[in-house]
Amino acid sequence: MFNSELTLQFLQEILNFHSPTGYTHNLIQLLQQKVHDLGYRTTINEKGNLLVHIPGESQAEKLAITAHVDTLGLMVRSIASDGTLKLTALGGPTTPTLDGEYCTIITRDKKQYRGTILSASFSSHVHRDANEKPRKIDDLIVRIDEVVKTKEDVEKLGIQNGDIVAYDPKVEISESGFIKSRFLDDKASVAVLFSILVSLTHVSSKPKYDTDFIFSTYEEVGHGSASIPQDITMM
Repeated sequence: MFNSELTLQFLQEILNFHSPTGYTHNLIQLLQQKVHDLGYRTTINEKGNLLVHIPGESQAEKLAITAHVDTLGLMVRSIASDGTLKLTALGGPTTPTLDGEYCTIITRDKKQYRGTILSASFSSHVHRDANEKPRKIDDLIVRIDEVVKTKEDVEKLGIQNGDIVAYDPKVEISESGFIKSRFLDDKASVAVLFSILVSLTHVSSKPKYDTDFIFSTYEEVGHGSASIPQDITMM
């Protein structure tokens, strides 16, 4: 039987799990462990996609159902002389909505620093164009929540060009049942597929055909489909 409470709990867990496209390995490992605990066989392919194999009543066809774990995000493009970070986009975020958002900078050695995404013209008292300035990716910066005043100060923290910048999902679940968050695309689908896997362990029936649930990792940048197994006949 489908457990909506479990689905909601798992959705909340993964929504709060940073997984910008290109930085999904931790969430894939979490998913793999959870489905192993349920008794399923899994494969991780060359693209880092997680395939969960569900035996069916027949092998005449092989079906696949997919959901993607990767989200929109940002990356450090360069470190400015004043200690702020310039950005490049991962996927296609709506950049005007990012002005004022809190974020986490994730370094190569797994350190995490908090910061705020801001317009380069961040104050109307200082910048006359604060209200009119576009909020394109080149117009946004990150102010790090550390005492940094120079590029060298930032580098001492271990922050480099190419480090991941994950902005907060802002998860809220209302008493009336509304779920409000960034990245419901596509983590809501991930949670539903996981709950189906749980449900299948409590029933004696099987899918009609062998089926793979594919949790993909690069949907937001539009590649990786070529690594789907050739024996899958329908998606």
